[in-house]
Amino acid sequence: MLSHLPPSVKKICVHTGNILNLNEVKKKAGQNPTDELIESLRITLASWQPSSNEGDTIRVYRMEDGLGFKLDSEERRGLKVSVKVFISSLKKEALIEALDSVFTALHTSCIDSLVLAYPWKTEPSLLLPGLKELWQVLEEYVEHQKLISIGVSDVETDAFIALHGWARIKPSIIQINLASCCVVPPALQAFTKEHDVQLLTHSDPFGNYEEDREILPRAALNEVFGSKVDNGFNSVELHWALRFQVHVKCRGVLCSKGYLLSVHHLPGKGGEGVASLIELPKP
Repeated sequence: MLSHLPPSVKKICVHTGNILNLNEVKKKAGQNPTDELIESLRITLASWQPSSNEGDTIRVYRMEDGLGFKLDSEERRGLKVSVKVFISSLKKEALIEALDSVFTALHTSCIDSLVLAYPWKTEPSLLLPGLKELWQVLEEYVEHQKLISIGVSDVETDAFIALHGWARIKPSIIQINLASCCVVPPALQAFTKEHDVQLLTHSDPFGNYEEDREILPRAALNEVFGSKVDNGFNSVELHWALRFQVHVKCRGVLCSKGYLLSVHHLPGKGGEGVASLIELPKP
């Protein structure tokens, strides 16, 4: 895709739409989150056609089959919207961009549950200070009644306890990956029980130091976007990604699921700029 972009393009906006409507994804039920994301991106990006008047922003999306109207209607009361944000940067601007993008994409003013997956590749001394800065962003959204329940994923026990004690609005959810820790730390289990925090497990490949354990490894990201060293667009880097899920409350049935993400373009000698993948709805 990158090889077909005019030099003026600085941003790419992508919307996977409701991937539950994609036969290619449904046929591969049970695949891991990374493979599901890659497959969804390939299908979505395949619909893009280059234009002579793209400007500095390109939007690639799939229609939501009425989901946006459903979330903006009385039916919203019977639905639960959950979001998990995978942040690759400590900058709060990235989190704000991700949150505002999903509100716009889903045509909703409120998200019931949001979990923040924190980047463990950060220098250890910066982990808790960086998490606190991001947490303040989430607290502001809660105060404005845009988020109801907020939590974190793959945060070590001591850091989570420190965050809980410091926060004005306490985290009510913590997710851990049993593949990386095997068993729930007893101290975390005791703390969550005492403070009424939901302790959940997940299978997302995130929160580890190895690149191939990221939600979207760089090699896969570059392959999906057709990034090559010899075309002036030599690589792209994941900025943030998020997954949204919509359940019918009374039955617990998943009725919609999709992805948004943001990547930075790392230009070669002949290119400049940033490509940011942000999900937006069709005007």
